[in-house]
Amino acid sequence: MTNEAAKFLLNTYRPNGADAQDPVFRAALDQAAHDPELATWFKEQRSFDSQIAAKLAGIQPPPHLYSAILAGIATRLPARRFPMRPILALAAMLILCGTILVTFFVEHLSRTASLEAYQKANLTMLSAPSWPQLDLVTDDFSRTQEYLASMKAPRVPDLPGALLNLPTAGCKALYWNNQMLSLTCFRLPDGELLHVFVIDEEAFKSVNPAADFKEMDGWHVKFERCNGMLVMFVSRAPMVEIKKYIL
Repeated sequence: MTNEAAKFLLNTYRPNGADAQDPVFRAALDQAAHDPELATWFKEQRSFDSQIAAKLAGIQPPPHLYSAILAGIATRLPARRFPMRPILALAAMLILCGTILVTFFVEHLSRTASLEAYQKANLTMLSAPSWPQLDLVTDDFSRTQEYLASMKAPRVPDLPGALLNLPTAGCKALYWNNQMLSLTCFRLPDGELLHVFVIDEEAFKSVNPAADFKEMDGWHVKFERCNGMLVMFVSRAPMVEIKKYIL
């Protein structure tokens, strides 16, 4: 079984573990137990599903809706009665509004979780003992962009001149969640690298990441939207040093 096939099955796995003994899921669960990448994805997926289940459990219908519907469909009604059609229309409207709001909330939470997973995946790669593993090693920025263009990878749309004056370490084209992205690494004067990830903003269209820097596990991280791309800047260099080149 491939990881994609396992993910297809595990997407329907209930987060409370009620399907643990179901033979339908056995092969996929075994795959997750032996594949670290799939295991990480499955853990994050169950956590996300638990959040959604908790949010949905907290949604309560109006307290008088049930009695109002029953009153509207009663077989014997007094001569002067509240018309059933408006009651049913109100019930339908409430249900429709609730469905729209829940759908919007679920989609927004899903994209936010995806952005966090994307950020975590990039930082995990940069922290790996075997890093860097670049496709092209060069100090020439134009050569990195030529290579990424040949790979049909998204490229840095517009960078500050101060950053473009720095030498590069190289670049890499890679995939995350079936979405191609690119990485270009610049060498800062203090010896640290400034990593620039670029991905099509359609991958996270409804999410507006914070524009300020944030620190994660010793990394300084900043997101920017630019010409249809989402750019992620990452470096271990001091914040003061980084801001000289990307602000």
